[in-house]
Amino acid sequence: MKGVLDTKPDAVVNVSFTGSFGDTALAAEAANVHIQAGADVLTGSAQQVVGAVGVAKENGVLWLGTQSDQTSLGPEIVVVNQIYDWTGVLKDIIAKVQAGELGGTAYDLTLENGGLLISYNDAVPVGDEVKAAAEAAIAGIKDGSLTTME
Repeated sequence: MKGVLDTKPDAVVNVSFTGSFGDTALAAEAANVHIQAGADVLTGSAQQVVGAVGVAKENGVLWLGTQSDQTSLGPEIVVVNQIYDWTGVLKDIIAKVQAGELGGTAYDLTLENGGLLISYNDAVPVGDEVKAAAEAAIAGIKDGSLTTME
């Protein structure tokens, strides 16, 4: 939300919480409500996004994927995906277990440490200006010059 409002202060950002990680029908219903309210871009999280992406696809509304690459759910509408990359965490856990250390470590996945990756869907052109702005924001988040929380 902060990114949208930082770039377009008069934008309207609507948010729904379904109270479920897996209810695809409820996610689809929420997506329909947002689209009927005029949303031109949607996003969501958890396994339930399958329902919401389907509704976005049916209505030609753009989708911003999160947690995993959701492009296969709507190749013509998924613009970009923020992907969790657990590789570094898993390697560290394995090394610690092999060294006899069991537990006690909390992990953060961030853009800076490579735990969060951004993957653009080239099938949905966003334009060089938009991509450059996104890359500048990513660089700012990584170096700390741009904060993501208020």
